[in-house]
Amino acid sequence: MPAKDESIHNLAHIFAYGYAHVFSEVTESVRKMHISKEQMAIIEYLHIYKEATPTELAAELNVHKSSIAHALRKLGLKKLVTSRINKLTNDKRSKLISLTPAAAELVDDFISNIHNVIGTHVRELSAEDSKALLEATRTIIKTINIDGGLPNETRA
Repeated sequence: MPAKDESIHNLAHIFAYGYAHVFSEVTESVRKMHISKEQMAIIEYLHIYKEATPTELAAELNVHKSSIAHALRKLGLKKLVTSRINKLTNDKRSKLISLTPAAAELVDDFISNIHNVIGTHVRELSAEDSKALLEATRTIIKTINIDGGLPNETRA
């Protein structure tokens, strides 16, 4: 098998394992809080981009604006999102949605759990394997531009 094909196969295996094992803890926590997939997608998006308009959320998450409005109402009742007037538009109805400190703490807990689970799997690596893994992860991050993203001109 060519190296690139084997790499793709290995990454798919790693992601599948991660989804099945690492994220199961997160999924259980989300279920206990009665957070839907759509609500979690909003939380994830706001964690990455800090704030967004409902229209932007609908477009980015590929769902109808009424679904976003419903999900945002539910998240608001759970004290996980807040909204404020978007001062960069002339429309006073335009709102910017962001996470509350409680939601940010929830996301931090999820990420901490993920780090702990992954840490237990790589803790026993040799120095040489740790270095190789570090280089591989840096290459993956650079290649798929994980830290990238387009700024939105309607954000303050």
